[in-house]
Amino acid sequence: MSKMIYRFRTLFIMGFVLLFLFGRNILIHRFSSESWKKYPEKRVDMVDDLLSKNELMRKTKEEVITLLGQSTDTEYFKTENNMVYYLGPERGLISIDSEWLVLEMQENQITKVSILCD
Repeated sequence: MSKMIYRFRTLFIMGFVLLFLFGRNILIHRFSSESWKKYPEKRVDMVDDLLSKNELMRKTKEEVITLLGQSTDTEYFKTENNMVYYLGPERGLISIDSEWLVLEMQENQITKVSILCD
């Protein structure tokens, strides 16, 4: 009986450690325009839901600003014809860089959506 309890306890501890290490990637963070604008440090957790539920391609700059707010004031990845949004520290065990949502535009419409690391 004690071997079974030892195995159960070991499995429980291992599961807890895995949840602690990878829990951020397991939790589902739903995108909402309000949360995106209010909590920019949580955008990295919402971006996948944003991209899966909102077709950004062919949206106008005004439509994107309504949905996501003004782009981040940064020189990272900034060109004349794009919008850049800071997402937060890169996902994974070791977060050295930051992730950015880069929306490229032509003729006032989004033509390319990328997630880049600096």
